[in-house]
Amino acid sequence: MAAIDEAAVRKDLNDLIEAITASPLAGKAAAPMPGVYHSAPQVGAALDDSLNQLRLQVKYLLFDLEATRRENRYLRQMLENRHRRNRDNDDSPGEGPDLR
Repeated sequence: MAAIDEAAVRKDLNDLIEAITASPLAGKAAAPMPGVYHSAPQVGAALDDSLNQLRLQVKYLLFDLEATRRENRYLRQMLENRHRRNRDNDDSPGEGPDLR
């Protein structure tokens, strides 16, 4: 399984957000579609709402990634502790199989 580099993911997401906000369309109204009436404030507000929603979704994804990593570390630690206890029990003198 390939490890995910958190710093690289954060950088890529920040680059994406910067590219979207720096886009020439970020602060301007989109070209009107034929036969559909759009007012500039409505289009600008819709674009702002879409960008805000994207930012929120990215934050949720990062939060979920961090929670998954914490859970993964915790579960690995549990497995290592179990393995360590089993190994210690196998190495204890007098704790071997009963050969009566």
